[in-house]
Amino acid sequence: MKLNLMNKRGGIQTIIIMIIILFGIALAAIIFSKVFLDVTGELKTCDEFSNNTIDTIEAAEMRTVPLLDYMIFFSLIALMVGLIISSIYLNVHPAVVMVLIIALLVAVFFAGQIANVFSDITADDQLSATAGEFELTNVVLGEYFPLIILVVGIIVIIILYGKSRRVGEVEV
Repeated sequence: MKLNLMNKRGGIQTIIIMIIILFGIALAAIIFSKVFLDVTGELKTCDEFSNNTIDTIEAAEMRTVPLLDYMIFFSLIALMVGLIISSIYLNVHPAVVMVLIIALLVAVFFAGQIANVFSDITADDQLSATAGEFELTNVVLGEYFPLIILVVGIIVIIILYGKSRRVGEVEV
């Protein structure tokens, strides 16, 4: 069975895919950071390493968490901009707007559930210290995630519905 992926861009269903991608990236980054910090903590206690090597390990520790935090934040921005730009090129009939609004409400509900799951996972005893260092990620995927999805969805719906059609233009 061949999947038809042509002309599948910029719709509300893409917001749900965006939610799943961001959640996966954030969760993977926090778990990676936890494992990385545990491993480097053990490496610093090895007597075989010189002070220069330990300083290098500590420098890598200091850069890793902020780098991953910014990576998640800019991934969100890139996905939102890509979704908004791709919605410009998608032609939909104005009668579909009610379906898009219902789909947006489902996406916002789903984003709220993902935000709750993310908060529960990051509140775990083993991950809470590491997850606390991801300040932007906790804000973006925490309490404001459904609001961000709602705003992006409204922008997409406005773009999809608000595109002017020339008189006599026929949708295909």
